[in-house]
Amino acid sequence: MISQLGFSQQECKCSQNFDFAYQKIKDNYAGWDDKITTKNQAEFDKLTQEIRNKAQGITDEKECYFHIKKWFDFFKDGHLFVTPITPYSIDDAPEVVAARAAKVTQLSFNEASFSEYLKQNVDKLQSVEGIWESDDKAYKLGIVKDKNNPKLFIGFLLNDRNAAWKAGKAKFEMLQVAPEKYITNYYYADFSSEKNFTREVKNFLIIENIYKFNKLFPIPKEEVNNEDLLHKIADYRIEKLDAETALIVLPPFTLPNATEFVQELVQKNEEILKTSTSLIIDIRNNPGGDDAAFTPLFPYIGTTPIVRKGGVFRATDENIISIKHELEAIEEFPIYKERLGTKLQTVLQKMEANKGKFVTGPDKEFTATNPAISTKKVALLVNRNTASTAEQFIFEAKQSPKTIVFGENTKGLADYIEVRDWGLPCYGWRVAFSLAKSHRLPQKPIDNVGITPDVKITEAETDWVEFVRNHLKKSQ
Repeated sequence: MISQLGFSQQECKCSQNFDFAYQKIKDNYAGWDDKITTKNQAEFDKLTQEIRNKAQGITDEKECYFHIKKWFDFFKDGHLFVTPITPYSIDDAPEVVAARAAKVTQLSFNEASFSEYLKQNVDKLQSVEGIWESDDKAYKLGIVKDKNNPKLFIGFLLNDRNAAWKAGKAKFEMLQVAPEKYITNYYYADFSSEKNFTREVKNFLIIENIYKFNKLFPIPKEEVNNEDLLHKIADYRIEKLDAETALIVLPPFTLPNATEFVQELVQKNEEILKTSTSLIIDIRNNPGGDDAAFTPLFPYIGTTPIVRKGGVFRATDENIISIKHELEAIEEFPIYKERLGTKLQTVLQKMEANKGKFVTGPDKEFTATNPAISTKKVALLVNRNTASTAEQFIFEAKQSPKTIVFGENTKGLADYIEVRDWGLPCYGWRVAFSLAKSHRLPQKPIDNVGITPDVKITEAETDWVEFVRNHLKKSQ
């Protein structure tokens, strides 16, 4: 990608970054004419002038970021953004954090007193009660049953961490919803909270998307084995749920070498996949990334070849530069050259011949049939954080009559694609925007609305995987 050089930190003004970003986006962003119309032109021009005028006097990086972000927000496109070296955040006021902290349970235990409590009550304890340690060793916690609610368990600090987090302070509360399954309300450092599904697997406790804990005391009656670690505890895994059903939990497609990871995962678990008549593919909270990451699953999904439609590229001088630089970069990486080279060369030739217009990239066809595979139904499990190329995966998988989408509306971030970035003059920031738009536009947009699932799952449903498994069994 291209970086603008020649500015020292002392010379930097917020307006330099804004003016540079404005030009790059106006001249090259594939969605410009869709987003800036006769209906909103006056409003947009007014906002632009306000942002530009105030930016002249801003030299603080953080203030600049949140100031120009207001301009970017006008486009309502998550693929249009500025990336600082270190993400900026706005912290809550101390009194707000203190008010949240006051509402969080404080027990009287510390490590010594809780250890004694466990020894005295060892015959009365539930399996989840005891002393647990996080997999990164950051936390050693106690878990105890609530005095008033036999289904509620409180995880708390055993030792002081700072003035706000003292021994006995609840780090999470778990409500049991089924044997060895819980809904957990987890508290972060600022006492904000997040609810997640939690599984107890022998001596492991998995708060999904947050933490794993290993039981230290009382000594567990049964410990996990290698099969458990691979198929039940790993974040990204293939797990045989029953004789007919397998669960596939995919990594975010932003994971480095995501494609190779999924290929290896599929190969190592080929027997499970081939002998399962129903597959549940979990892409909840998947932000997208490499669109090659999910293709190893196409043989289990498709009944006919799956077609990936080419994007519609805006042909400009600077977008041509971006494509040329990418072609140069992949020369050193044979895997990416094989995967992307032909497509990029085709796009480049079309752009150079049609400057100032839009050109359509090539389609790609994936052979997706395999008679040795038993799969009859494929469930995609999605939520409001399923985005970008994870949404592209849904569209491509839906080309097969096997596919059913379960969950809630996805994020809606797939109309403007092929994101590239340029270096900004100041602070080491970069500006990213889409060079192309989806072939679905303008007839079938999904941005800020999302893809509606075939079968909706409400937040009242605690175990979404079990919901899907039962639904598939009933419809067999």
